[in-house]
Amino acid sequence: MQYPLQPVRRGSVKLLPDIFQQRAAVNRSYMLSLKTENLLQNHYIEAGLWGPRYFVGDMHGGWESPTCQLRGHFLGHWLSAAASLAATTGDQEVRGKADYIIGELARCQQENGGEWVGSVPEKYLDWIARGKHVWAPHYTLHKTLMGLWDMYAIGGNAQALEILVKWARWFHRWSGAFSQEQMDEILDVETGGMLEVWANLYGLTGAREHLELIERYDRRRFFDPLVAGEDVLTNMHMNTTIPEVHGAARAWEVTGDARWRQIVDAYWRSGVTERGYYITGGQTNGEVWSPPNAL
Repeated sequence: MQYPLQPVRRGSVKLLPDIFQQRAAVNRSYMLSLKTENLLQNHYIEAGLWGPRYFVGDMHGGWESPTCQLRGHFLGHWLSAAASLAATTGDQEVRGKADYIIGELARCQQENGGEWVGSVPEKYLDWIARGKHVWAPHYTLHKTLMGLWDMYAIGGNAQALEILVKWARWFHRWSGAFSQEQMDEILDVETGGMLEVWANLYGLTGAREHLELIERYDRRRFFDPLVAGEDVLTNMHMNTTIPEVHGAARAWEVTGDARWRQIVDAYWRSGVTERGYYITGGQTNGEVWSPPNAL
């Protein structure tokens, strides 16, 4: 007899005093310690709401530095975490901070013309299309897109969905200008979970433009040989393939197209069943897929 796994309803489990509760408290404290304006710094800069006079010593650095091409993706992670924390615990302080940030992203979107709300400029994607090197703009933008989705789907924030739908309109228009071959070139640069975002949207709206985004973000150069049984994973960057296949799984759920399920099954077979494991349970080294059953 088989019993399908079901997720536990958020808010139905409460941590008792122990190490897990302590760790959850540390996470919450860290999330709230981050200044709202610093979480938004790169979106403010991109929308023209911040200038050099706002550049102060406690701005977020590293990958969040205004000079880094990956800047701004941390906010998406923060929003996803905040949505889950607020929905699980009913934490109103976290919810209030997250809702305020969504309102500010809406302001940034308006300043950018009503659609774009990225922490990096639109031209980064145009550069990718021209074959110019840019450090993974789709990867960066996906984090904000997924943060918006989680704030709607988990956090119940309707404004987050409004922002997301308007932004998707930009991506639909932009991607519609390219041939299949050109999109293949674009998708060979790390895309993160873009496909999953479009599948989530289509599952909610049923809109033709969201289905077309699923179709356009189908990375055929990777998926087709994978389904054909070829070992395309060896020496490939693992971290980009996982969210892409998450997207394929979600696309199967919302479209019912058997090809998406074939992609997922082929990925599991090639990446896990036929590849073997390191003692840690993984199959990669330095974010790169190792050859089957070889160190």
